[in-house]
Amino acid sequence: MAKNYYVSNNGNDSNDGLSEATPWLTLAKVNEAAERANKDGYLEPGDKILFRKGDTFVGQLILWCSGTEGNPIEISSYGEGELPILTGVGANLGNNNDGDAIEVVKITNANHLLLTELWITNDRQVGLGWQGSGNSSYGILVKANKWGGISQGLTFRNLKITDVFGVDMIDWEGKFTLDYYNAKGIFFDSNADEDGVEVGIHDVLIEDCYFYNLGSTAISARNLNPSNNPVSEEGRNQNFVIRNNTFEQLGGDGVVFASVCNGLVENNEFIDLGWGDHTSSSDRYYGRGEGCWIWDSHNIIVQYNNQYRARGFGDTYGAAGHIDFFCKNSIFQYNYSEDTEGGFVEILGDCENSVFRYNVSVNDGHRANGHHRYTIWLSGYVGKDQTPVPSDENYIYNNTVYLDNPQCKPDISIFAEDTYIYNNIFYTMNGAQIGSGGVEIEMQNGGELNVSNNLFYGNIAAAFSNLDAAKVNGDPHFTNPVSADGNPDNFNIQATSASIDEGMTFPEPEFPMAGQGIFENMTLIPAEDIFGNAMDIENLVPNIGASNAHSSNSQVGIEDLIKVSDLFRIYPNPVRNILNIQLSDQNKGVSYSIYSIQGQLIQSVNEPAGINELRIDLPSNAKNGIYFIRIAQGDYYQVERFVIYR
Repeated sequence: MAKNYYVSNNGNDSNDGLSEATPWLTLAKVNEAAERANKDGYLEPGDKILFRKGDTFVGQLILWCSGTEGNPIEISSYGEGELPILTGVGANLGNNNDGDAIEVVKITNANHLLLTELWITNDRQVGLGWQGSGNSSYGILVKANKWGGISQGLTFRNLKITDVFGVDMIDWEGKFTLDYYNAKGIFFDSNADEDGVEVGIHDVLIEDCYFYNLGSTAISARNLNPSNNPVSEEGRNQNFVIRNNTFEQLGGDGVVFASVCNGLVENNEFIDLGWGDHTSSSDRYYGRGEGCWIWDSHNIIVQYNNQYRARGFGDTYGAAGHIDFFCKNSIFQYNYSEDTEGGFVEILGDCENSVFRYNVSVNDGHRANGHHRYTIWLSGYVGKDQTPVPSDENYIYNNTVYLDNPQCKPDISIFAEDTYIYNNIFYTMNGAQIGSGGVEIEMQNGGELNVSNNLFYGNIAAAFSNLDAAKVNGDPHFTNPVSADGNPDNFNIQATSASIDEGMTFPEPEFPMAGQGIFENMTLIPAEDIFGNAMDIENLVPNIGASNAHSSNSQVGIEDLIKVSDLFRIYPNPVRNILNIQLSDQNKGVSYSIYSIQGQLIQSVNEPAGINELRIDLPSNAKNGIYFIRIAQGDYYQVERFVIYR
């Protein structure tokens, strides 16, 4: 039978801890219970450790114990008042018994834990002996190694994590490096696979938490396996959901994913990130941050987040973050960013299928020295002193970019393969400009830059706007274009907008995990915009920009045939050269057409009745990427996606 254990400043470690009247006193006593079973730990699935509200507990909480999926072990609180505080300051660790703990809560090789209703702080003042360890400080450290393999089922809910700093974080050497500033709220750290044991951290949920006044990053996850494995799941932590949290006054970023497969970051508030002043001799903040950036990660969605006043000497981009190198299948959508120092879109090298859509960007791109200040920046950067590698299949569409701050003068820089810039609003006024410092286009490996149906208003370089043969010049007539009050609804549109019904339709980019796992509520085809306006982009002409308000619902491609899903199946997929089609009905003639992702007809053939299988020799000049095949038989037709990968 599950038990509750109580901990109070009025307790005694000789008590049994099983009631509010007989609580334990110290974290050390809790650690005895939370040890591994073979080390005399005795917490069982379903047990709870409850700290009394209003009390402060000094030291380290060290958890090795595990619950089960249906009965996690819970670490929480009881009573009335403010959340109980757990702090590493005054823990008296180290060689001289006077050091502050590096981490307040340390979880190692544990499974199925719930931490909730706690307040964790760690403003370290004293290091740990000759090793120093002054730069590092964590609220919670989650560690996985070969002795535990996969740690899974970790939930963090309704926590306050504040005031986490290292002892000597002042940047006295001018390093400006993430490793140097290692003060983090929650750090998930997985060792590399070893001795045939897969090591990782899986199935993590962080929700309804408050992160405030941290020296660096609030949530960081990394896996130390070699990077850039083409297989999504291998060598990566998996299934991280971070939602409904508030991040405020951080020296670093809100969320960093380094080698994560399947991540969802949604409905978070990011306020004053990259906090810090490097001109000060006493500043302890890192000074570079944004909502979420990802590296070497696959299948990531960042959506419905608000980001305000992000600062930094590098990176620091709108749409709630950026895509660093070695990423695949990444979507940043429905985000609102305002007053971000670097710019709007950043995609670094060797990424595939990167998407920015339905975002609103307001006054992003005002870094004073002009360093890496872009509305659109696609770079081949894959590490210092490494040969640049272009990213492929980059999609930037139906975003609204609004600039009215004269300090905003972001440029355009594209070093990439196939890139699609469709249906965006680019709006400047009051001295703001786009591209005045340069428009640099370097398409690589035969890749194409496809720019179409964008709306340009204000001072925007002709070298950029003239790339669009179907551009619209007109006023989008936002409902209330005020950039200072942080309200995304200001950038919905009025019925007089020049953007209405002027967008183009095109096949949406693929996201292989749509409708599965942590993405079970996501559909591949969006049904509404950031403002909640309905969309049907498969059948109706869209607006330009992030708002689909006042659309006339004009239909696209009206035809008499009925769309079905059982006419045929294709294999293999992905395909190199030969695409096989298995038909359900061989008694009718068949016609097929193959289109590229941008709608270009690649191949079209009519075949007589009597055929139950087609063997299609794909053109040798067709590049790697997403294609569509449309097959019609009688009164019916079917469309399927496939990927050429040679």
